[in-house]
Amino acid sequence: MKLHRNSLLTAAAIVLVLYLVSLVIGLPGWSAVVLTVVLLVLLAVVWKQPDEPRPVVTKPAPPSVVLPDPDPVFSGPPSRTVSDVRLPSASPDFQFSFSAVVQWSTVLSGSRHADLGAVAVDALLERARSLTARQQVMEESLNQHRLAALLGEPALDEKGLVRSWATDVRLRLPDADQKHLLQLAALHRREQTTLLERRMEQDKRAYLKDDVFATPGSAAVWWLVNHPGDVETALGLLDTLAELSAAANDLPIRRTSAEEIERQRPTRAELAFSTAVDDLKDLDDSESPEPEQNGAKSPTDESHQRPVPRHAPYREQFYSE
Repeated sequence: MKLHRNSLLTAAAIVLVLYLVSLVIGLPGWSAVVLTVVLLVLLAVVWKQPDEPRPVVTKPAPPSVVLPDPDPVFSGPPSRTVSDVRLPSASPDFQFSFSAVVQWSTVLSGSRHADLGAVAVDALLERARSLTARQQVMEESLNQHRLAALLGEPALDEKGLVRSWATDVRLRLPDADQKHLLQLAALHRREQTTLLERRMEQDKRAYLKDDVFATPGSAAVWWLVNHPGDVETALGLLDTLAELSAAANDLPIRRTSAEEIERQRPTRAELAFSTAVDDLKDLDDSESPEPEQNGAKSPTDESHQRPVPRHAPYREQFYSE
């Protein structure tokens, strides 16, 4: 409820007038006060006015903040990290470098062992050692995945105190061993290449000796196969192919070509000189007869056994010409 300023002034004037009237008339003081209060109440009732409506200002509601639920806190199993532990491989000249995070859990409560972590690490390294001793050094990446899969399964130690397993398994070769292994692989490949080339050369040599140049005929056939239709050239190479065949089989070379025969044929002077010498020998044999003795041969028999001159065929050929 709210009174205007004019109403208040009017009420104050009425109160003042009533108070003065009561004094003039001679009324007691309490009556003036009571009359004044009654008039003020009446004025308040008559002049009561409704309050003016005020604009309602709505404030935006604050955004609701949804707080995430706190993550549950779990106490994981105890763990211990091992790094660069040398483990054997299938090759006695190379060793692996092993690293992992070893975790364990106790089997029996109230164990009196002073360091269960050492027991877990020793048990896991023994498992890893038995596995890497059968692995080849050339399969480094494959070995690591296989080892991580096998060591990730919990297993008891020998005394049954803890159950241990491994995570973040790393298995590799040291840099020096890796370099040495690459060098050995390169040498092995070079050796295999050399042996293969040597075997191919030996097969080719055996093919030429035992098949192509086994005989002069096989050599001629081989040449004709590689040069079909060139028969005249093959005839001219028969002597060459025969010499190659003889050389391939470690046999003496026989020269039977027409040029060689022509080179060994005697001249006319040699034939005439040889004929004169033979005539003189025949004349000497006829003029000196030998006495016949027991078992002696007659001149007739000696004439039949006399050696034929060396150039007799050529002489006959010469005279026949």
